[in-house]
Amino acid sequence: MASGSYNFFAEGDLLLAKVTPCFENGKKALAQGLSCGVGYATSEVHVIRTDTRRIDPRYLLYVLSSEDFRAVGMASMTGAGGLRRVSEHAILNHRVPVTDLFTQNAIAEFLDRETAHIDQLIAKKERQVELLHRRARQAVAELVTGAAVEGAATLQTRLDHIPRIPAHWSLQRAGHLFRQVTEPNTGDLPVLSVSIHRGISDRQLDDEERDRKVNLIEDRSSYKRVRPGYLAYNMMRAWQGAVGVSSVDGAVSPAYVVAKPTCDLHSPYYQFLLRTPPFIEQMRQGSKGITDFRLRLYWEQFRLIMLPVPPLEEQRRIAGEAEQELNHADEAADKVARSVELLKERRAALITAAVTGQIDIREKLPAVTTKPDRSKFRVIVGAEIVHRHQGNPKFGRVKLQKELYLAEAHLGIDGLQGNYLREAAGPLDRALIDETERGLEAAGFYRASQRDGTGTAVTYAPLAKAGQHKAELETLLGSKANELRKLITALRDLDRREVEAVATLYAVWNDALMDGEEPDDTAVINGVLTEWHTEKGEKFKADDLSRWLGWMKRQGLTPRGQGPRTAHTTTRDMFG
Repeated sequence: MASGSYNFFAEGDLLLAKVTPCFENGKKALAQGLSCGVGYATSEVHVIRTDTRRIDPRYLLYVLSSEDFRAVGMASMTGAGGLRRVSEHAILNHRVPVTDLFTQNAIAEFLDRETAHIDQLIAKKERQVELLHRRARQAVAELVTGAAVEGAATLQTRLDHIPRIPAHWSLQRAGHLFRQVTEPNTGDLPVLSVSIHRGISDRQLDDEERDRKVNLIEDRSSYKRVRPGYLAYNMMRAWQGAVGVSSVDGAVSPAYVVAKPTCDLHSPYYQFLLRTPPFIEQMRQGSKGITDFRLRLYWEQFRLIMLPVPPLEEQRRIAGEAEQELNHADEAADKVARSVELLKERRAALITAAVTGQIDIREKLPAVTTKPDRSKFRVIVGAEIVHRHQGNPKFGRVKLQKELYLAEAHLGIDGLQGNYLREAAGPLDRALIDETERGLEAAGFYRASQRDGTGTAVTYAPLAKAGQHKAELETLLGSKANELRKLITALRDLDRREVEAVATLYAVWNDALMDGEEPDDTAVINGVLTEWHTEKGEKFKADDLSRWLGWMKRQGLTPRGQGPRTAHTTTRDMFG
């Protein structure tokens, strides 16, 4: 264990959060890949250094993640409120269930694999939740700005934040629709909770929330009264969308501006409108301050914001439909969130069962102690690609690299373990292509050569064992071997420029899916031309990429948001 105001740690040490609620939330890490081999952590972290002759650090990390250890740690906590800490003795005295180093290693391997699978499912479901909310917010934005009214006549506003509105709507400044009011709190009104996600809640804060979210003082006379239909916004968080309309009598902090409608309007419509990105940006631009967290939006600036004014009945209809959109997204997201919680519980139970011997890990030893041979995958898959392109004048190093990328990203041949950069010629992993070519030659399959010197076309000459990789290919890939052959056949007639276009389009689309987005063709094409590499805009036109995107769809070469993600880079392209 380490001590002091800062804790020193080194490569291979375990870091365990000691303070609540971080400990209960499972905050811990194994220090790996440190640039200097050492580092410093806050004093609120326990640093644990293992004797690797007796304890596998990865196994111990799982022990510290088990429900048994968490219960012991929580029971040992001392302190008050939010400053309770796990005792150092609870860690030092905790009995490690398994003492055999070989079994520890096997358990760690097993849990690495099984928890990775669960974590992927959790990440996928969490992206679903974000996508559900994003779609709902987009639908609400289209409703409140009139963009969802199909075929209706529109007029130009000459405003950047809302350039067009339906012709039967009008525009008014916020100060013409609302006026600031400061009604004193009577002292017995509930303090309302306010969220940057859904506005003002009609329930009162409980004691714990009130302590955490409200600067509670004995005299609440400075708090402001909010009546049903009044609009309120947090001056310090308006730039994040902290604005809402109350449905009950209540009180809000002095940090809020409260505004009363001046005319016959439906306030909830303006709550939904002001929480859309263009109007949040208007509030940010009107805020005064040096940095984001010091910005304040005063009434004098808020009242100047131009707001659309639909007919009253249309305001009610739009607000009702917006509420339905958000409620539907919440209901669907809640179902997904419950499944995420079940997966997390399953993960915790699996870890506890494995480290305490409730699972007979011996039955799983052959599977978990043998890691995929990355070099073998690269050589054998590379040999199949080169073999099937023998005699093809359109084949070379660029095409080999792009087909290796697609084999991993599209077919899921993750044994290739590529680390692809966004280079000028598309997804590129220099180490992968170098290891593949060296391995092909060492195995006696093929030799890469550049007869006209560095920087010229690469060809692959067959060696004594060319074509003798097929049995090993079937063993490594199983049914995916046939899928690989189909992929190679589909790409066979594409030249260097064409296969580069296809692989880059695939990567942009796949990366977006992994971010929880659902990009249309225009977004994918723009991603290639403007977000990949500076040379893409010089090489391709949007029409070229659109044609190849259509070809990919016809071939079934469309991504699913899985596999390796490409990374931005500014380094020189070896194919350039």
